Amino acid sequence: MNENSYSEYAVEVHQTGAMRGRQVAVIGITAVSLVLALMVYWVFLVLTVAGAVGCYLAYLSSNMEYETIFLDGTLEISAIYQKMRRKKKFQCDMKNVLGYHLGKKEDAVRLGRITKDYSSHVEGQSCCVMKVHTDKGEQVICFEPGKELEEILERKYRMLKA
Repeated sequence: MNENSYSEYAVEVHQTGAMRGRQVAVIGITAVSLVLALMVYWVFLVLTVAGAVGCYLAYLSSNMEYETIFLDGTLEISAIYQKMRRKKKFQCDMKNVLGYHLGKKEDAVRLGRITKDYSSHVEGQSCCVMKVHTDKGEQVICFEPGKELEEILERKYRMLKA
């Protein structure tokens, strides 16, 4: 195997105001539905159980990181929740990439609106915005590639640069 055809990079996702707002809203709705279930009507208990599931999911997403693995022309992005649970979020072959841009997210307007954002959400961080043809149509993804993957993209896939 060529030693330059592998890259692995992980970034911790920083909470945005919208993420925190959703978490607070789920916790608030769960608390209100619990009070209503105990005081008013037991049917609100169903909403409380659904809210408890939402609180668990909010807890998982409060400590999350994205890991990008590039191996022999295949790009895979996985989410790691609470440093113990892994879920594959995106995978593509570089043959399906229609174009990419290395730099800031805002500078990649030629590729289209970003449909999937797998970045750390840190302001001013360098990202790779990539337009990919998938089974679900064309998607524009954003992720932080790391230095090794940037070098691989520049060396092997320069002709796809937008």
